Amino acid sequence: MKGARVLELSDAHIAFWDAGDGDPVVLVHASFGAEWFAPVARLLSGYRVVRTHRAGYGHSLDLGGKLSLVDHGRHLAEVLHALSIERVHVVAHSSGASIALQLAADYQALVQSMVLLESAFPYAPDEPKSDAMRQAIQAAKQDDLERAFTFFPGSVCSAGYRQVFMRALGAQGFEVSIRSGRYFFDHEISALAEWNSDAAHIEALTPPTLLIEGEGKRLYNPYRARNAALARRLPHAERLSIPGVTHAMPLENPALIARTILDFLRSHPLDADS
Repeated sequence: MKGARVLELSDAHIAFWDAGDGDPVVLVHASFGAEWFAPVARLLSGYRVVRTHRAGYGHSLDLGGKLSLVDHGRHLAEVLHALSIERVHVVAHSSGASIALQLAADYQALVQSMVLLESAFPYAPDEPKSDAMRQAIQAAKQDDLERAFTFFPGSVCSAGYRQVFMRALGAQGFEVSIRSGRYFFDHEISALAEWNSDAAHIEALTPPTLLIEGEGKRLYNPYRARNAALARRLPHAERLSIPGVTHAMPLENPALIARTILDFLRSHPLDADS
């Protein structure tokens, strides 16, 4: 937890890191591990990078086990407020992208731009079908989190996902990611299912948004269809496909992902409207 600070809220304790100078950018990680963005964070030179562990993951605590995506978005806003940040770029991954959209809806003056990596939602009617999530849930009910990880994260990442995680996070980091599945299956999966993107009025969001999808080989890739569906709803969205990476893209090729993020952020500086 080196360098971390903790913001104690009524429903959660949020660990966060604040490093660098420049326009601020906040990183919102996916489920199944709080450190997915750690390798990328180190490469976002020229920016003030705020990275959190979302409640229930890593060093952050969910004090009640009933958090909604609105709550997770509020936690981010509270961290940024504590840092006196009034305007920020948001970079989010998978389920974190849904939280980013909710943040942008609830705190419209806060969000300058968004980069969303393979957003978990919305589901698209034309996406390929898979039994991976049902199998993962069943394995989690049997308290076999490693098998659950194999079924779902293992299916949306490359076949060599274990080596990817271990190279980027170490063996211990990989084990922590597997164990984080407990929070996902016990709490977050229901919060994601209950999230109402219609109530968030995402069609009215104004921040320029980059929707990224990986084209690397994997067993299951619903994200191309989901990005297309999301692009139809967001008024200022553009899509980018990146060859050779999958859902673990921040760990697979952090240098490429960091360059892609930086290119977009530089085209939407905070002082553009001043």
